[in-house]
Amino acid sequence: MEKSFVFVGNRRFVLERMIAEGVRLSTVIAIEGTHLERDLERGNVSGVSDYVKVRTRHELLSLLEKCSFDVLVSNGCPFILPVNDLPEARYVNIHPSCLPDLRGVDPVIGSILFCRDAGATCHVMDTGIDTGDIVSSIRIPYTGDLDVTTLYQLSFIAEQQAFSQALAKNFEPRQKQQDDPNAIYYSRKADDRIISFQEENDLILRKIKAFNNRSQGCIISLAGDQYRVFSAQRMYNSFLRQVLESYPDCVVGMSYEDSVVFRKDGEILRFKEIVPVNGKGIPVGANLLKP
Repeated sequence: MEKSFVFVGNRRFVLERMIAEGVRLSTVIAIEGTHLERDLERGNVSGVSDYVKVRTRHELLSLLEKCSFDVLVSNGCPFILPVNDLPEARYVNIHPSCLPDLRGVDPVIGSILFCRDAGATCHVMDTGIDTGDIVSSIRIPYTGDLDVTTLYQLSFIAEQQAFSQALAKNFEPRQKQQDDPNAIYYSRKADDRIISFQEENDLILRKIKAFNNRSQGCIISLAGDQYRVFSAQRMYNSFLRQVLESYPDCVVGMSYEDSVVFRKDGEILRFKEIVPVNGKGIPVGANLLKP
């Protein structure tokens, strides 16, 4: 007998793979206010004509009590499901990291910040958070050229592949998650986006790569004003170094278009794609150490 599936989540990519694989979807549940809800409203998910949106955990649990299904696939669902108290079925989650590393809400950002491999894991849901037995796993090696916008796109592809592998295995787990003392948990905090210029240059550059999607950006404060920064790079030109020699560390030596250039810890850094939150531009001579 063909299995019946429920999908619940906040993004469309695994859902699209489920449709492409020909699974029988009994219910599609979109978390309200997410990209998935917007894509469904706009008809961007081919093959889905009917869906339900939920706003709270209570609404989701009430809906699941009324559904009939064999497998529930969670992908970006923000609510912990009490699987032991729900209708009997197979409950799996597709998480964008290679578990047990980077459990938590924001593993893709964490991969950039902490130089960790990324990926996707399909695991059986249990009473913990991202702790269930592993069905399938796809690894994305960390490389310094990745930023978060690129890594998100790669993670969506890896999640699709993890689903297809899990489906081929009938969602039977292949290994238990082992405790790993080197594994980390990451859910972002507001302060993670702030650049104080006390950080090492490598960390500053990683922060900007980790928060360079358009809804975020790293935050710098200067003379009571705030700015969002979306891109940064080291610069090596010898004439540029001569131009900046007379400027102390973290004092802006050049300011043009949406960029500033300054020296810090023996290196020259360029911040670009700077967007004022309040205030105007950042002038030459501004001391970035004085918020």
